[in-house]
Amino acid sequence: MRFNRISFKEILVYALVVLILIIVSFIFFSKTFERDTPIVKFEEEIEEKEIFWNTKTPLKLMVSDESGIKSFKANFDDGQNSYELQSQAELIDSKKGIYGVTLTPPKEAFMSKSTSGTINIEAIDNSKWNFFQGNKIKKSTNIVVDKRSPKVDVISNSYMIKQGGSAILVAMIDDENIKDFYVSFNGEETFELFPFHKNNFYISIITWPIDINEFKGVNIIALDKAGNKTMTKVPYYIQSFKPKIDNLKISDDFVYSVSQNVLELSQMEIPDRPQDIFVKANKDLRAKNLQTMRDVTRKNMVNNDVPFEVKTFVRLKNAATFAMFGERRHYFYNDEKIDEAWHLGMDWASVKRADIIVTNPGKVIFKDYLGIYGESLIVDHGFGLSSLYAHTSSQSVEVGDFVTRGQHIANTGATGAVFGDHLHFGILVQGIEANPNEWLDANWMKLNLTDTINSAIKIIDGNKK
Repeated sequence: MRFNRISFKEILVYALVVLILIIVSFIFFSKTFERDTPIVKFEEEIEEKEIFWNTKTPLKLMVSDESGIKSFKANFDDGQNSYELQSQAELIDSKKGIYGVTLTPPKEAFMSKSTSGTINIEAIDNSKWNFFQGNKIKKSTNIVVDKRSPKVDVISNSYMIKQGGSAILVAMIDDENIKDFYVSFNGEETFELFPFHKNNFYISIITWPIDINEFKGVNIIALDKAGNKTMTKVPYYIQSFKPKIDNLKISDDFVYSVSQNVLELSQMEIPDRPQDIFVKANKDLRAKNLQTMRDVTRKNMVNNDVPFEVKTFVRLKNAATFAMFGERRHYFYNDEKIDEAWHLGMDWASVKRADIIVTNPGKVIFKDYLGIYGESLIVDHGFGLSSLYAHTSSQSVEVGDFVTRGQHIANTGATGAVFGDHLHFGILVQGIEANPNEWLDANWMKLNLTDTINSAIKIIDGNKK
């Protein structure tokens, strides 16, 4: 009997120990009692843990905790007053307990004249840890209060912009907390601005893309780190473009000797039907080639080291013009229309393998086979302006070379989607093909480029600020 009583007590002790271990293990390893504090991070938070705020725009942050958030509160302290911020949370990922939180300030906060402050946040999760009180985080973030929008003034701009054509503008943009600025065309295309003459002054060459018929306006957009935005209109008179319509018949000979060839050289699959072969080259490959032009020119603008010394461009010597910019070509196969496309350059032809002379200094940024354009060169002239030389048979320069006015760079050829030897000359404005006729016209160059730049310099030099 004694042996049995001791065994029973021992059993009870062992059972109690096991129960305690189970309870302790549950507390320490169960998600119900997880001990990680919530994570709070502002979207605009930078390394210095400093946020720019205009006290009007709602602030966005991420709050995450696997057990979920039980309570959240935030206030803005400007050193004199404390303002409670309204918070609205949206569950983004239920498994990871991630919430997107928007903080909205009261109107009184916008009336504050302080230029700095702190946002204080307290978040508690749903964990049963800490005697069922949950894990708590308190975070204070330094705030730079900036309620002033960037200052943007148009200093000088060309008089008119034509559909497919180019225009120039010079502007003053000033804000100590500037974040981004650019030119917006119709809200559809954006153009970069480049430093010009003195600090806080910028220049941009823009184009009205020929495939955009409606003109809604050109605006300079400036944004600062606090979310303040300025939109300033650039005044232009406008002129639409009337394209020359060309109806072209596509033969099997052209399809199998030209279209199929450019697809093969571009490593694209060849469709079965001849009309599909032509359309794939003329439409799909063309779009790919145009995107390559844009990517190359815009990538090069990031670290632009080309001085802008552009004068009137000069056409290919002793050449006849076989195609103009802005021709709208309609393509027919067996009397059925199968495609249409813009011709966006000047086609000049003289003798075979004629010398191509560059008429403005710049940097070679592209030398490669470019699908329908064949063996091509692109020369960057600065301020986002480039010239294209397509269908060449040979080239005498390399990518990275700086070329001078009057330098031989290539010879004409028949590479790409063409039958005969000629040069396709194009003007690229930040990668978009623009009307070369303007840049070949000395009068247009003076009125739009030279006069705009000289006028801006006079105004800037006369500004005592």
